[in-house]
Amino acid sequence: MIEIVKFGFKVKMIFFEILAASKVAQIANEIGAKTSVLDPIEGLTDDDKKQNLDYIAIMKQNMDALKMALSEYLSRRETYAGTFL
Repeated sequence: MIEIVKFGFKVKMIFFEILAASKVAQIANEIGAKTSVLDPIEGLTDDDKKQNLDYIAIMKQNMDALKMALSEYLSRRETYAGTFL
């Protein structure tokens, strides 16, 4: 990931599975990116069950995380485009 940034790509968001959190957080901090969790739903945890989460609810959480990142990207893109007009 850090090599990608060194080549000039601007990484603003990194999605990761919850089990990879510590390494991803370290990389994100080094490159100045935000992070967000996407749940692969390999199984429901006890916490998921306590919160009455099922497959559909967890997929909606994933969708919300993706929509948030995309809306941030699009709002920055529109702002930059406006500066060139």
